[in-house]
Amino acid sequence: MIVQETRIKSTSGHHAVSRHVLSGAQNEAIRLISGSDYLLKDWMKEAKREGIRYGLRHIAFNPSEAMTDQQLSDFAGDICRELDANPERTTFVIHQKDGKTHGHLLLPEWQDNHVLSTQFSWVRLEKLARLAEVQLGHALVPGRHDKAIVKALRESGEHDAARKVEALIPAEKTSPPVAAYTSQARRMAERQDFDLPTARREIMTFWEKSENDLRKFRHFLSSKNWRMRAGDRTDRGREAHIIETADGLLIGSFTRLTKVRMNDFRELLEDEASKKPLLDLRLIAQKSEAREARRASLEQREHTDETTAERLRIQERLPSIVPFNKPERLSSGFQIYLKDWKTEMQAARAILNAKHPLEKRYGSEVSLDMQTEDVMKMMRQGWVKLRKANALVAEARKALNELDERKWEFFRKRKISDAEKVLQEALAQLAEILRYLVEFILYHLGLSNQKPAPLQIPVPVEQEMARRDYLDRRADLLKTLLDEKACRGWVKDRCRDAEHKRARVIAQWHEDRAPEMEKAEQMVMQLETLARLPRRIPEEVKARIETLKRCGDFQGALNEVRLFDAVPRPQVLEESSNIVSHQRSEMERVATPSIQAVLL
Repeated sequence: MIVQETRIKSTSGHHAVSRHVLSGAQNEAIRLISGSDYLLKDWMKEAKREGIRYGLRHIAFNPSEAMTDQQLSDFAGDICRELDANPERTTFVIHQKDGKTHGHLLLPEWQDNHVLSTQFSWVRLEKLARLAEVQLGHALVPGRHDKAIVKALRESGEHDAARKVEALIPAEKTSPPVAAYTSQARRMAERQDFDLPTARREIMTFWEKSENDLRKFRHFLSSKNWRMRAGDRTDRGREAHIIETADGLLIGSFTRLTKVRMNDFRELLEDEASKKPLLDLRLIAQKSEAREARRASLEQREHTDETTAERLRIQERLPSIVPFNKPERLSSGFQIYLKDWKTEMQAARAILNAKHPLEKRYGSEVSLDMQTEDVMKMMRQGWVKLRKANALVAEARKALNELDERKWEFFRKRKISDAEKVLQEALAQLAEILRYLVEFILYHLGLSNQKPAPLQIPVPVEQEMARRDYLDRRADLLKTLLDEKACRGWVKDRCRDAEHKRARVIAQWHEDRAPEMEKAEQMVMQLETLARLPRRIPEEVKARIETLKRCGDFQGALNEVRLFDAVPRPQVLEESSNIVSHQRSEMERVATPSIQAVLL
């Protein structure tokens, strides 16, 4: 017998579970033994009135062998007694599907004077299921908590049932059974007319055919238009993967559906990442067929003397290309030029791509929360010391107050002076730890250039007064740092201040480098022009530059480019003169009517 327990929040309402239990369309017959929809609604109202998070407890139990309605009702009564629930306040429904029956028991979380028990409820329900199977002579179903069930049965005196359940426990340590999918996932699949059990059987078949190869398994999933991807949950391991349809309908977790342990799945992921992905042979076949068709069409052409001569003429006009990955085939002069060109280009690129050290350390992806968390981790040890020192101060002050209250005690004054000395030392120690902690945070965030002096505990006598004065000035800060939530907010504010300061420093650094950046940009443009001469450069200038390149005179070639860029273009002058003449004619046209008006 499989027993599943679900707690329904009071904010969710009772409608969904009521529709499923009282009017499920997929059932052949529904027999309402006790309760009603009105009671479910009333129990939800009670939970909201009492301020309880959960309103209903839904317990479904499905026996592996046939059970009568009376036997199912008796089992529901056992559940009520186990969970300390009132058996008269239940909604119990029996469903018949495919000729078999199973039960649905709905209990209110608020039981008039107490909340329904939840302590180890899954283990307790499995114990009832095993005990019912033993009493009815059914085949025992192994569960996740068999060891705990055996112990509980022996404590309750059910030694025969304990021996039978103990036989289910495997000799070797294996992972406990896990449901292939949750009841919520199954309900969602049913609402979308998706057969989840059949899909699970197909996935198991795919996994067996793949022979533990994830690449083949993904290929089998694609044949059904399914896919496997990393899950969206971040509170668990990042390597958890889910299987879903093309429409985004969740089928289930890979490890749940295939019963593969998580450690083994991690090894399979690493093995998949180390291998090349499987090729789609259909694309290769299509390309091969297209290539064969082109080759056949070329073979059908007649290579006449005329076409051969034309091809030779074209080849003569084409320049000879020498690959730069084989510099030994280049001339010695051009090799020198090429080396100098690369050096200058790398230097200019280095200036353009340079970043401030703060930009490298704190990128845009480092949020304030991440910075705060890093600082909180670094100051964790100092924060613990601060709390301990504060506790010592409280104890010393308490002892001093107790001595002050005693009036007739021998050596009272001497004891008070000793207690005051202890208190002063504790205060100085607390102030020293507070000083170091604050200076460490400010120095780490860059808000202070002074490196914190190391801790001095015990504090030297000559520094005790200065430390106590420091503590008086920072009393409010001490209260903030002792509270973890307030301390996190204070650290976040300091991180924000540090971020603003870094932004100002980085902006000023880039502003100071603006002339250097402009020169580097001009150098890059000139080097790119030198590498590939544009059409606007006259042929005689190109010839001079090519000659200087072959001779290895990099600087001379670069000067030719600079001289050419410095000379004003005739076309630009003509365009500017045309613009000036056009503006002059427009001014004369506008001024003419006014002159005529004056003459008239």
